[in-house]
Amino acid sequence: MANYNQVLTDLIFILLQFFFIPLAYSLLNKNIFQPAVLFSTIWFGIILLHFVMKFTVLDELESLSVNTYVIFLVGTLFFILGSFLSNQSTIKLLEGNASVLYDLSLQTRIIFFTIVLIGLPFYIKASFQVFLLSQAENFFMGLRNELSNNEVDIGPVKYLMPLCYVVYAFNLIAYFKSRNTLNKILLYASFVIVSTYAVLATGRTFFFMILTLYLGISALLNKQFSIKKIAIIVSVFLILFMTVGIIYGKGGNLESSSEDNTKSAVQNLGIYMVTSLNALEYESHNHTEATRNGDNTLRFFFKIGMQLGILTPRKIIELKQEFVFVPYATNVYTYYSPYIRDFGKIYAWLMLLFFGGVHTWLFYKAIFTKSIRATIYYSFMLFPLLLSFFGDLYVTLLSFWLQLIFFTEIGLLLNRISSKINISVLYHNKRKESNHC
Repeated sequence: MANYNQVLTDLIFILLQFFFIPLAYSLLNKNIFQPAVLFSTIWFGIILLHFVMKFTVLDELESLSVNTYVIFLVGTLFFILGSFLSNQSTIKLLEGNASVLYDLSLQTRIIFFTIVLIGLPFYIKASFQVFLLSQAENFFMGLRNELSNNEVDIGPVKYLMPLCYVVYAFNLIAYFKSRNTLNKILLYASFVIVSTYAVLATGRTFFFMILTLYLGISALLNKQFSIKKIAIIVSVFLILFMTVGIIYGKGGNLESSSEDNTKSAVQNLGIYMVTSLNALEYESHNHTEATRNGDNTLRFFFKIGMQLGILTPRKIIELKQEFVFVPYATNVYTYYSPYIRDFGKIYAWLMLLFFGGVHTWLFYKAIFTKSIRATIYYSFMLFPLLLSFFGDLYVTLLSFWLQLIFFTEIGLLLNRISSKINISVLYHNKRKESNHC
């Protein structure tokens, strides 16, 4: 009877979660790429996958309680509400208000591309030096252990990682605007480079940024983009994701048979995608009181305040969380965890209200004004949205977002200057031709 009741509970909440998809779709201009529609779809898919995994490859997976389901449902509702409020004001403000458009200049893209290309050997060298510290036999396992577990700093070359994402985004936008041979070569070359940096970074979440950039920019600029293409791209991505996991020694290893690796990789993918929900459940049951100190979500501002002498120096708790067994080992706790640990569930929901509004503003800014800036930032923001089931990547990666913004704004500034110079040169050439005639 207990199992029957649990299955019934699971199915009820899966249906309730599904209800938010058509709700968001109908309320928000019937666009599948609208952020609230995407957020609702992601959480429905993950909760459904959690249910399926319990009866297949993760047959020891623990069930979720009503309390945990409610956290997810209310969170989705707040995201939709934030999106709806932003939707109502943003469309009225932006409709018919197109910005001055500049193409992404070839000069700017080549400058940025050259920097990440020249920097790649230095990044590889720094990665190899980190690997030597591990004294491991396998390069990727040793490198990953030092970077992830021992938190070794790879040095200044780490700033090339956010820059190469900007390079990839610039070249992807330029290609969709003009599908000529040179743009195609730059796009493919930047994809290879950003993938190489991501492999050396040894965190598989870095590959999700490449995926979200492609999906976001394609949704806004590629007229040939379709749900069928999304399904194909995501399927290929998941296969590559599992393959990379085998290379890293997560979910298989190169010495095992292909059959064993496939089985391990599928199980590891399931653990990666759904056990964070159980980790939040475990945390909710064992740490019910919020700390009320903001160390998890406001740590960036606290550290800046201490460095400037505004705040009294104190020790801030580490972001990295302990592994829990549910019964599968995991140390990721969904988006909700750091917010609940700081100020409780309402804080987590209110922040989703805010994020829903920001996502939606960028989405319509990109649609109505055709802004390159908004197109890039909307696509960047898909990264924390699509991985909200995994962990919080909004405020806990704030320094990374600031780096992305810095490089993006530098690139757009150079692009504007280059565009004005090109226009000026073209104007003077035409005047000379006119005078000559």
